[in-house]
Formats: sequence, structure tokens, C-alpha cells
Amino acid sequence: MIMPKVCWLCEKEVAEGTPLKKDVVIRFIREMKRKFGILKGNDLVVCPEHLAKYAEKRKKFERNLVLYATAAVLIAVGLPALPLLLGAPFQPTTICFSFLLAAMVLALSILNYVPALEPGGKEGA
Repeated sequence: MIMPKVCWLCEKEVAEGTPLKKDVVIRFIREMKRKFGILKGNDLVVCPEHLAKYAEKRKKFERNLVLYATAAVLIAVGLPALPLLLGAPFQPTTICFSFLLAAMVLALSILNYVPALEPGGKEGA
């Protein structure tokens, strides 16, 4: 069975386009949709008209991901280390809390997720 190709940006059925990589996030979303019975079974692509817009969105996502990861590392390292440097006693719960908070900050990057294109695909205009 041939799945219809749908542009990820304009959400219209297209004849051709650069396919999106089926990464962990895409597979997770598809599995959740399958379990809830709302999976459409489309093949996600980026149509040639939207490649420039896609490249801009992907670049912004990658930049934000680096910022979120940097903030998460600073939280995971700084939150337990700063009180120790100031002479406070060691608290194991601070380490657990800092890793939990860092994971939550890193998870915020999913809010503006833009999937990658398949290897060998065109990366933009």
C-alpha cells in the first residue's frame, strides 16, 4: 500500500518532496496516534516550495537545542556545586533535584521540534 505524501509545513498532499527522517520523536508520535486510533499513515515530506522555510525553522531549532542543552548542563553542574563552594553542607537531594530540573529544561526543546531530512536529501534552498 502506497502512503500519500504530505508536506510537513503546509500539510497538503504533494506529488514529490524531500522525506523527513523517521527519528525517535516521529516514531513515538506515530505510535501514540496508532494506540489512540488517529494515525493517518501519511509519508511526511517537505515540498520543494517550502524547503527554504524548513531550513530556517530547522536552523532555529538546532540553535535553541544548543541553548537548552547548555542551560541544562549549567543547572546540573552549578546547582549542586554552588552551595558547596559557599560552604554549605553536602545535600544528596540537591544532586537529584538538579538532574531532574536539567532534564525538564532539556525536554522544553521538544516544544519547537523540527525533524531532520533523510540523509541524501536537499538541506534547503
